[in-house]
Amino acid sequence: MPWSTRELAELAGTTLNAVRHYHRVGLLDEPDRTSNGYKQYQVRHLVRLIRIRRLRDLGVPLDRIEEVTAPGSAATEALSAIDADIAETMERLGRARSEIGAIVRGSKPPDPASLFADADRDAEC
Repeated sequence: MPWSTRELAELAGTTLNAVRHYHRVGLLDEPDRTSNGYKQYQVRHLVRLIRIRRLRDLGVPLDRIEEVTAPGSAATEALSAIDADIAETMERLGRARSEIGAIVRGSKPPDPASLFADADRDAEC
């Protein structure tokens, strides 16, 4: 049973604009059209769209999805690189959370430059 673009988007839990965007960037093949020009998506389109959405939800950039879905070791290498990027981002965010927590608790000033303000005032005297 073929689906319209709206139906396909609803089945995959995404939006019409996302489906159109995936067509524009070449991630989702255009389906056949009826004689009146309506698109007719098939199961293969739905499977591909769900795969794209899942990878996006996992943090895979759109420009890497083709590489990640290709068969073979290139996909494994690409996913490993993306995983390393995510780990680095998590580490950076963890440091930021620690700093913010210290500021909120009052154990660190919100502006490290303020530590030098007193020294500057003392030097002027």
